[in-house]
Amino acid sequence: MPPIPRVRLLLPEGEEREFTLQADYFEGQIDLKAFCASQSHHPIISTSPLILEPQKGSFVFLSRFGGVVFWNCPEALISLIHEELRALPMHHLLEEQARDFLIVKVGAPEDSVGFSEVQLREFSLEKLGIVSLALAQSVALDHFEGAVSRVMARFQPVVAALAHNGRLILPHREVLRIVGFAMEVRAAVLNSLTLFDDPPETWESEALAHLDSALYDQFDLEERLGAIREKLAYLQDAGATFLGLLDTRKGRRLEWAVVLLILVEILLFAWKDLLGVFSKS
Repeated sequence: MPPIPRVRLLLPEGEEREFTLQADYFEGQIDLKAFCASQSHHPIISTSPLILEPQKGSFVFLSRFGGVVFWNCPEALISLIHEELRALPMHHLLEEQARDFLIVKVGAPEDSVGFSEVQLREFSLEKLGIVSLALAQSVALDHFEGAVSRVMARFQPVVAALAHNGRLILPHREVLRIVGFAMEVRAAVLNSLTLFDDPPETWESEALAHLDSALYDQFDLEERLGAIREKLAYLQDAGATFLGLLDTRKGRRLEWAVVLLILVEILLFAWKDLLGVFSKS
């Protein structure tokens, strides 16, 4: 038989407690090793996933893909963690892009997941990680959904012009900007979505697997991921179409330029012949 995983309780069994969770998404992946090295004063209670207890009874969950979840953290502590994240040596400055909240009540008869509240029978490190991961993924998806929607909105006038006029009416540079923005968002989203793995604790505990599945369903993570991937596929196809049309338009302009040059050569040749005729007469 596989070994029964040791449950690491953070509260005595049977004790009731209510936690207010705040989840923030920071655009760009977080270098967890760099954060731990630069902020070693924060007590670490778990490294995989990374969970801190900077104050007694206040916990902070940090994910590589940019989701950070605060458990009963005062505003001053949240602001401090935000500043420490922004101080990390990154290629670009981490900025908070999305936020969500959740209530977790400990001491319930059994684990259950509701619309805006999660009830837990006991409060363990494993359950803290599973709830935090699901909420972090959800708030990250909020940001991705907004980013993809903005790209779709920028594509809409171009698509409408193609539908009504059968051609691109925007300047070449503006179309390239839209396509470039879409490609940038697509790369960032796909790069982050690959980090949305199931927590390893669910492989060893049926109860934790059920809790993770309930959270996954409640936050509609699978449906939202599917919708984002479909939109990204559409944007990729649309971008390829626009670039193809730009190449075609550029090719036609070159053809017309060649035709005009030939016409100019013909006119110059005819003008020289005409001048020769007049000079002889």
